[in-house]
This record gives sequence, C-alpha cells and structure tokens, in this order.
Amino acid sequence: MLWILSPAKNMRTCARIAPETTAPRFLAQAEELWEELHRLAPYEIESLMGVSPALALKTCHDLSAWQPAGGVPAVFSYDGLAYKNLDAATLTDADLVFAQAHLRILSALYGVLRPLDAIWPYRLEMAHKPGGQPLYAFWGDRLAKELFQTGEPVINLASKEYSRAVSAHLPPDAQWISCEFLTYRRGKLRQIATLAKMARGQMARYLIRERIDCPEGLTQFAWEGFSYEPALSNSSVFAFVQQN
Repeated sequence: MLWILSPAKNMRTCARIAPETTAPRFLAQAEELWEELHRLAPYEIESLMGVSPALALKTCHDLSAWQPAGGVPAVFSYDGLAYKNLDAATLTDADLVFAQAHLRILSALYGVLRPLDAIWPYRLEMAHKPGGQPLYAFWGDRLAKELFQTGEPVINLASKEYSRAVSAHLPPDAQWISCEFLTYRRGKLRQIATLAKMARGQMARYLIRERIDCPEGLTQFAWEGFSYEPALSNSSVFAFVQQN
C-alpha cells in the first residue's frame, strides 16, 4: 500500500541525519521545468505565480541555486501543517525506511517523491503555467502510472489541487481511497482546511509508526477526537469525524 501527501509552499532545512538519500525518479522532468523557470525575471515570476515582489525575488534566488544533484531529503524539506504533524525529525531510521517504501509526496516540480529523495528549495504549484501549459498537462498520466505500477492500493491524503493530478488518470482497476476529516460546524459536517492538513500529517505518522500496510489498518486511526465513521465511508472514501 502507498499513501500520498501534498507538498507545502514553505520549505526549510533540517539538521536531522537520515539514512542514505535517493534521487528523484522524475529528475529529467524537473530539469526540463527548471530550464523554463530559471530564465524568468522576478517580475515574470511574480506574474506567473501570483506572489509578492519579495517572494518572487526569493523564488528567483532558489532557482539560481537549484541543482539536479544533492539537496535535503524531501520529508525534511517541507514546512506546512501536515509536515509539522508528521514530525519527520522524530522518526527513527527504521521508520524512515518504512516510509521510503510506502509514502509518496506529489510535487509540481519533481512529480512523485519518496521521503528520502534529495531535493532543493523551490516554489511551484500545479496550476502554474511555465511554458504556457498548466502543469497538469505537463505531467499528464505519468504520476498515476508511477503510483499504480505495482497495483497496490493508494491512499489519498493530498489536497484536491494535487490529488486531481492522479485521479484524472486512474487505471480501471485502481484501488484509490480518499480520506476525509470532517468536523461539525453549525450543525453540519464540514472539512476544515487547517484541521484536515493537520490530520493528514498525523495519519501519515500513524501509518509509519504502526507499520500499516493495508487499507483496513486506517480505520483504527484516532487523533484529537477524529475517528473512523463507517456510515459515511465506502470502498473509495474513508470518513473520519471529529466528535466534540
């Protein structure tokens, strides 16, 4: 079984010593995208990505420093809510080896990353259009083929922005299970973005620490009042409801 996470916009460096790093599998495609991006001036980055002038300058700096080799393991590089809750720096080497076999991080630049794939800081989202085409079109069905090449179930812990890059190209026999984290607000069940991001990170940590390798194992996940709700779940959606 594999499970997928979105990347985070913010990136960091981490002093945690990890097992031997690996090279991203779509490095050639990452270099192709970099060739398009690193030629852009800050004002062009600002327009392309819809960011502030300061972020555009930082993005240009990161692009000038980017290299195809070396870098920091992906699981230590992202700094969003999901990754704060995954808390990779406190995982053991054995945990990281298990994660390397089962966790995949989707990336607009790198395609599909394993936790120990070495990467450099970047800023790029699937909706951006370097070269004039959205990155959904650039990646096409390559991400889905990579994830489903062995026929394993894939657990979707990614945002809609990233999961659609896979779900649009599912093989006919794919076992694709999305996790929803629902909270009561004003008498209705809703998915609160910040809580969902935190829960996805906690779910990924649970799967790693407990060595879960089948979909049924997800149903035992519990965190901050979230628990599996069979009445709202089916073969393609596992719902977790936060009980107040």
